[in-house]
Amino acid sequence: MLLNNVTDKGAGYLQNLAFSHACASHDLFHRLNKADKQPISATQAVALLVNYDAHAGLLRRLLLKAAAYMPEAAVGYVLENVRNEYGNGDYSLCHQGQLRDVIERVKRLGNLNCNTDDMPVRKGVKTYIRDVVDYYHPHADHLEIPDGMYGPAITAGAITATELMALEEFKAMQVAFKNFELDYHPWFDHVNVECDHGDEALALAQHFIENYDATASVEYGFNKTLEANVHLYDGLLEAITAYEET
Repeated sequence: MLLNNVTDKGAGYLQNLAFSHACASHDLFHRLNKADKQPISATQAVALLVNYDAHAGLLRRLLLKAAAYMPEAAVGYVLENVRNEYGNGDYSLCHQGQLRDVIERVKRLGNLNCNTDDMPVRKGVKTYIRDVVDYYHPHADHLEIPDGMYGPAITAGAITATELMALEEFKAMQVAFKNFELDYHPWFDHVNVECDHGDEALALAQHFIENYDATASVEYGFNKTLEANVHLYDGLLEAITAYEET
């Protein structure tokens, strides 16, 4: 459902841009989607989730800041997403808690005694974390944003890219976690949740395209975030392959 009665008729083309980008055909997706035939181990699954948690924790905080950065009429598109991330009023249902419950269940299933704090956040994830902040909040002194760009519209593009690709991420991870009989864990409700978030993000992008004539700014944030996602997926794949059995 789209918020504020805004349709995605104009911004819908961004989906095609996302799915034709290199990040959408990254080897991470191939590895996860073949997990029914080449299962990932419990250690690999935990390492993957530790790294996913590192970037997801940042994105939650960036969304909070993005809401404050938006012009008043655009705030509502972001707040619904934030509220959902934090459990819709019940913090015990927050998404980070759900993810960490998956980790604990996998550890029990695999008889793992590993300390997740000892599992490294991979280089690609760190690079993503460093880069994506600039597109969610493009007002840092060190940035060289092209002339005429509108900061909140850049942020809208960044959010839209994140949400469209998140759906693909969760669909692929759900395949991989089926081997642990966790593919219907509440955390994987994200497959449905991200459909809604994707629609809301497209509506947010459309808001800036229609009301601010900011197509170029939206596309700038969108494409830069997709580029950052390549690094993210490099890191998530490394988290898996680092524990590949030889």
